[in-house]
Amino acid sequence: MALTKEEIGKLREAFTTCTRPVILFDNDPDGISSFLMIYNQVKDGKGIPIKSAPEISVEFARSVKDYSPDLVIILDMPMVSQEFLDEINTRIIWLDHHQVMKRKKVEYYNPRIHDPDDNMPTSYWVYKALGGPLWIAMCGIVGDWFLPEKEVLLEFKEKYPDLMPSDVDKPEVALHDTEIGRLSRILSFNLKGKTVDTIKSVKVLTRIKTPYEILKQETPGGRFIYKKYQGLAEEFETLIKRVKIRPEDQMVLFIYQGSSVSFTKELSNELLYRNPDKLILIAWEYNGEYKCSLRTTKHDLPKMIEKALEGGVRGYGGGHAHASGACINKDDFATFVDNMKKQL
Repeated sequence: MALTKEEIGKLREAFTTCTRPVILFDNDPDGISSFLMIYNQVKDGKGIPIKSAPEISVEFARSVKDYSPDLVIILDMPMVSQEFLDEINTRIIWLDHHQVMKRKKVEYYNPRIHDPDDNMPTSYWVYKALGGPLWIAMCGIVGDWFLPEKEVLLEFKEKYPDLMPSDVDKPEVALHDTEIGRLSRILSFNLKGKTVDTIKSVKVLTRIKTPYEILKQETPGGRFIYKKYQGLAEEFETLIKRVKIRPEDQMVLFIYQGSSVSFTKELSNELLYRNPDKLILIAWEYNGEYKCSLRTTKHDLPKMIEKALEGGVRGYGGGHAHASGACINKDDFATFVDNMKKQL
């Protein structure tokens, strides 16, 4: 276990004793699942999904301070600016599993501090601290292309055999071929669109008690969440049908425009599942930039991205070894792609 028992105990103490937290979380299944487990415990607080960038910048400080929280919790965010932390006078806890960062004025928890190869999702560590709800934790864990240890996985399969068959032992199968994987995608699609719409979905999700409220549309809240997913799922299927893959290509490159939401993460995950031998690069053109998701089973993506940004390429990127993101200036994107291909 990469986080120590003492660290998990400190997280449990913080999450169970706060009464009015502000929780800032990454805009993906891991982030929302982590938030929902803590909100389920506290029954109060303010959730802020971070949609604009991989960093919490100083611009978010005002929203935090206006709420007057007794604790600030940051979940699944790879970067937090020191300027933001300096502006906050409340206790801050930052729980993450990306590349280790060094910051002041924050209690920082990251499994990779102890084991650089252990990047189990944030939702897993929240689950270890709070003990559930297990189905919410699994939405986040599976959504990040992981499975928990055998004991937790067996408990989930026994409790929800219809959500994950007993023979599933690979995260990519869990994500793409099971009902818990579909539920994870439903959460992901409900975080898309305008911020006001995302916040509405998040509010509804805090009131959902079982996975079947959504999957079987048993309650008004569940039907609301499922309806938003259905509309976006149609757009996703239209996009993925446009992807052309040649057997001889080492890289699958797909660029799309016109959509009001980004499907880069979902497209790259799906395409890697179908083509595990290829490097996947999905780019969404938006506001003069290409917002990218990259996936591979073979390469160290952060190192590749860092090298591809050399020579004056305007952009930034990083993440996990086999799942990363990047944001590249439109005029430099062709150079970035060439630099990636050269490394294959």
